Amino acid sequence: MQKKIEIISKSSTSSVVDLPPVFRTPVRSDLISFVHKNVALNKRQPYAVNPNAGKNYSAEGWGTGRAVARVARIKGSGTRRAGQGAFANFCRGGHMAHPTNVRRRWQRKTPLNMRRLVTAMGISASAVAPIVESRGHRISGLKSIPLVVDNEMLQDVKKTKDAVKFLVELGLTEEMDKTKEVFIKSGKGKMRNRRYKVKKGPLIVYDKEICTKAFRNVQGVDMCRVDDLNVLELCPGGQPGRLVIWMKDAFVKLHDLFGDLENEANLKAGFLLTEGIASGDDIERIFHSCEVQAFIDEPCLIDKPKLVKNVKEIEKLNPYLSLIN
Repeated sequence: MQKKIEIISKSSTSSVVDLPPVFRTPVRSDLISFVHKNVALNKRQPYAVNPNAGKNYSAEGWGTGRAVARVARIKGSGTRRAGQGAFANFCRGGHMAHPTNVRRRWQRKTPLNMRRLVTAMGISASAVAPIVESRGHRISGLKSIPLVVDNEMLQDVKKTKDAVKFLVELGLTEEMDKTKEVFIKSGKGKMRNRRYKVKKGPLIVYDKEICTKAFRNVQGVDMCRVDDLNVLELCPGGQPGRLVIWMKDAFVKLHDLFGDLENEANLKAGFLLTEGIASGDDIERIFHSCEVQAFIDEPCLIDKPKLVKNVKEIEKLNPYLSLIN
């Protein structure tokens, strides 16, 4: 029997919708972290130092016989710079060791089905309350998750104040207060348009176009089409458990996007969901169970004596051995 999810709407009568099979996907944090790292690398922009940096000097080595290093030295006289070392990476103003170049392998290839599977894992983790809370989201004001909202509730949301009011009505007051806290980063990222560290808030997933501009200026809130869901949105930092607000049409479309355990997805050719083989993940309890211990031999804790072959050592153990022989 499929689980029913209540839809939040303006009307007094509540409606329900079936929980898509994608929410039964087992979550593997190691696989999520691996795919997130590879996908995030694809956004990098190539950078390199100037190939001639540290080499624009008139310098020449003095050769041997002067009791000084054979590094190239600045020509000329009359200044303190004359005679100083140049070019080498250990010299002042010299080039760097192993300079960077734009021919580096910047991007990483990740199998398509692996990316799809990790996206399904991120969706599944968003419906587990302990995982969502462990990620730092404040969901004490919510009745249950996943949070499914009727599309009619966003018809009147045109401005930012309407968007904030909508989130407060859902019970996300503590979540909004959390995202207001802004910290200044350490390091040189402050100079490179990464000055502030903003905490992640809820992710609003929709199918049909809604007023996205109303939520654009709400701090920590992101919006994404259900067709464009990826591990970067569902698992920021490679950590699953993003708080997701589903629009009704997007929630229903998950069945067509990811299919079920028996049939392939309609919109993703060749993709089939996986199901956990083990009913429990407590490995220690499984190992110490009677069924497993019945097939395991008892460990031998008695130390086996070492075989002594040296004649002198044998005589020490048995002095009368020489008399017998």
